[in-house]
Amino acid sequence: SNDNNYYKNHMIKQAIIPLAGLGTRMLPLTSVMPKELMPINGKPNLQYILDECIDAGVKEFIFIISKKKLSIKKYFFNDNFYKKIIKKKKDKKRLLEEYKKIKKYQKMIKFVYQNKPKGTGDAVLKCQKFIKSKYFLMLLPDDLIIRNNCSKEMMRLHKKTNGSIIATKRVERKTVSRW
Repeated sequence: SNDNNYYKNHMIKQAIIPLAGLGTRMLPLTSVMPKELMPINGKPNLQYILDECIDAGVKEFIFIISKKKLSIKKYFFNDNFYKKIIKKKKDKKRLLEEYKKIKKYQKMIKFVYQNKPKGTGDAVLKCQKFIKSKYFLMLLPDDLIIRNNCSKEMMRLHKKTNGSIIATKRVERKTVSRW
């Protein structure tokens, strides 16, 4: 059908993920580890976000990092480490699975640098030359939404309205500072 063709040609295939923030609310922990790599049930927050996006049809990620967040790049591009360990390990099934996943992510990630904390708008502008379409997803990595694929839902609403969509959450006034 025509509608299906439109959807295929206008599907959102890129996601921007700003990761350059300092994570001051979680200091001193974030002085040694980016909050996006902190594990939740043994898996980094960032990986949950990637998996949700891939499930929603995203093919390319643009990570905005700073020089202080190079460990994020290392997390996804540490081939020599994996190769050495896989050679030595006897029971390597789980490791090979993880490495295969990481290789899949590698093909999808581009890095953009924002070394001065000039906010989210500036971070998005730094991605301009990589953006191929009028619409893209932008995910803020401190919001982890479990049980619903929020990205899929936003894409569905975008298809319906052909406009920009923002996900919001109602919170109590007294807890606003947490958000």
